[in-house]
Amino acid sequence: MNPVLAFALKALATAAFIVGVSELAKRSNFASALLVGLPLTSALTIAWLYLDTGDSARAGHYAWSVLLLLPPGCVFLAALPLGIRYGLGFWPSFAAAVALTTAIYAVYAFLLQRVFQITL
Repeated sequence: MNPVLAFALKALATAAFIVGVSELAKRSNFASALLVGLPLTSALTIAWLYLDTGDSARAGHYAWSVLLLLPPGCVFLAALPLGIRYGLGFWPSFAAAVALTTAIYAVYAFLLQRVFQITL
């Protein structure tokens, strides 16, 4: 397949998924959260990676990296609603959640590498 066409199809599929989930969120928080909570994005990325490279070890390493990076990503999902609950407003809560998550990722990656000798 033409590389430009393959890229366009990947971008279109990804955009359609994100737009679809955001539209679904207007109607059902549960259904959209379920779709986002499922590892569909990771699964699509792993499939695209394998189809592009034919390298199953690389796809497996990517899956392992995603698994290892899930815990600090949960910080954002906890910090945002907590900030809103405590009266910060949406955008300040969003910014604080992004900043906190970024800091936690940095510390977490440092600990993985220094303490456990795991390089992502």
